[in-house]
Parts: sequence; structure tokens; C-alpha cells
Amino acid sequence: IWQIITPLIFSGCDILTGYIQAVINKNVDSKVMREGLLHKCLLIVAIVIGYVVEYAFGLKAVAQVITVYICLMEVMSILENLKKAGLDLGKLGNILKDKKEE
Repeated sequence: IWQIITPLIFSGCDILTGYIQAVINKNVDSKVMREGLLHKCLLIVAIVIGYVVEYAFGLKAVAQVITVYICLMEVMSILENLKKAGLDLGKLGNILKDKKEE
């Protein structure tokens, strides 16, 4: 059950940090929020599909790989939101900055 709850918690934190940074930057946009929530719903669908594939075809760890990937995506998004909100991330912030410039 934690393989379903964990990405939901990370997604919730991403939504929260995204909203807070939008308020701080005076950039709250309902269209962007709606699209973000729909993307989160698609991530949940991806996890469900992972479990279906895992059980239907007897493949091991498909859902776990999808879950870990989603969690990593959410962590990166949370860190980007914190940076946009003005939170100094030190060396981690430099990594994000370098990634954006590529």
C-alpha cells in the first residue's frame, strides 16, 4: 500500500509547494493548476497500469519502478518550486540551475 501512498504524498507536496510559490510570485493561474492536477491524475493511472502489467504478465517490479520514477520526478519538481519561491538550496540549487540551462 505504501507504493501507492508514497507517490500521492509526494504529489500532494508538489501541489502545495507549487501553489505557495505561485502565491509568493503573484502568479496564481487556475489553468496551470487544473493542468497540474490532471497530470497528477495521469500519474496515478500510470501506477495502476504498472500493477496491471505486473500481475497480468507475471513481470516483477514494474509498478515499483514506475512508483520510484514518479517519486523522483516529484522531488525534482518540489525542489524547483522551492527555488522559485526564493528558498536558497545551496549546491542543490546550482544543480537545478545547470539542468535548466541545458
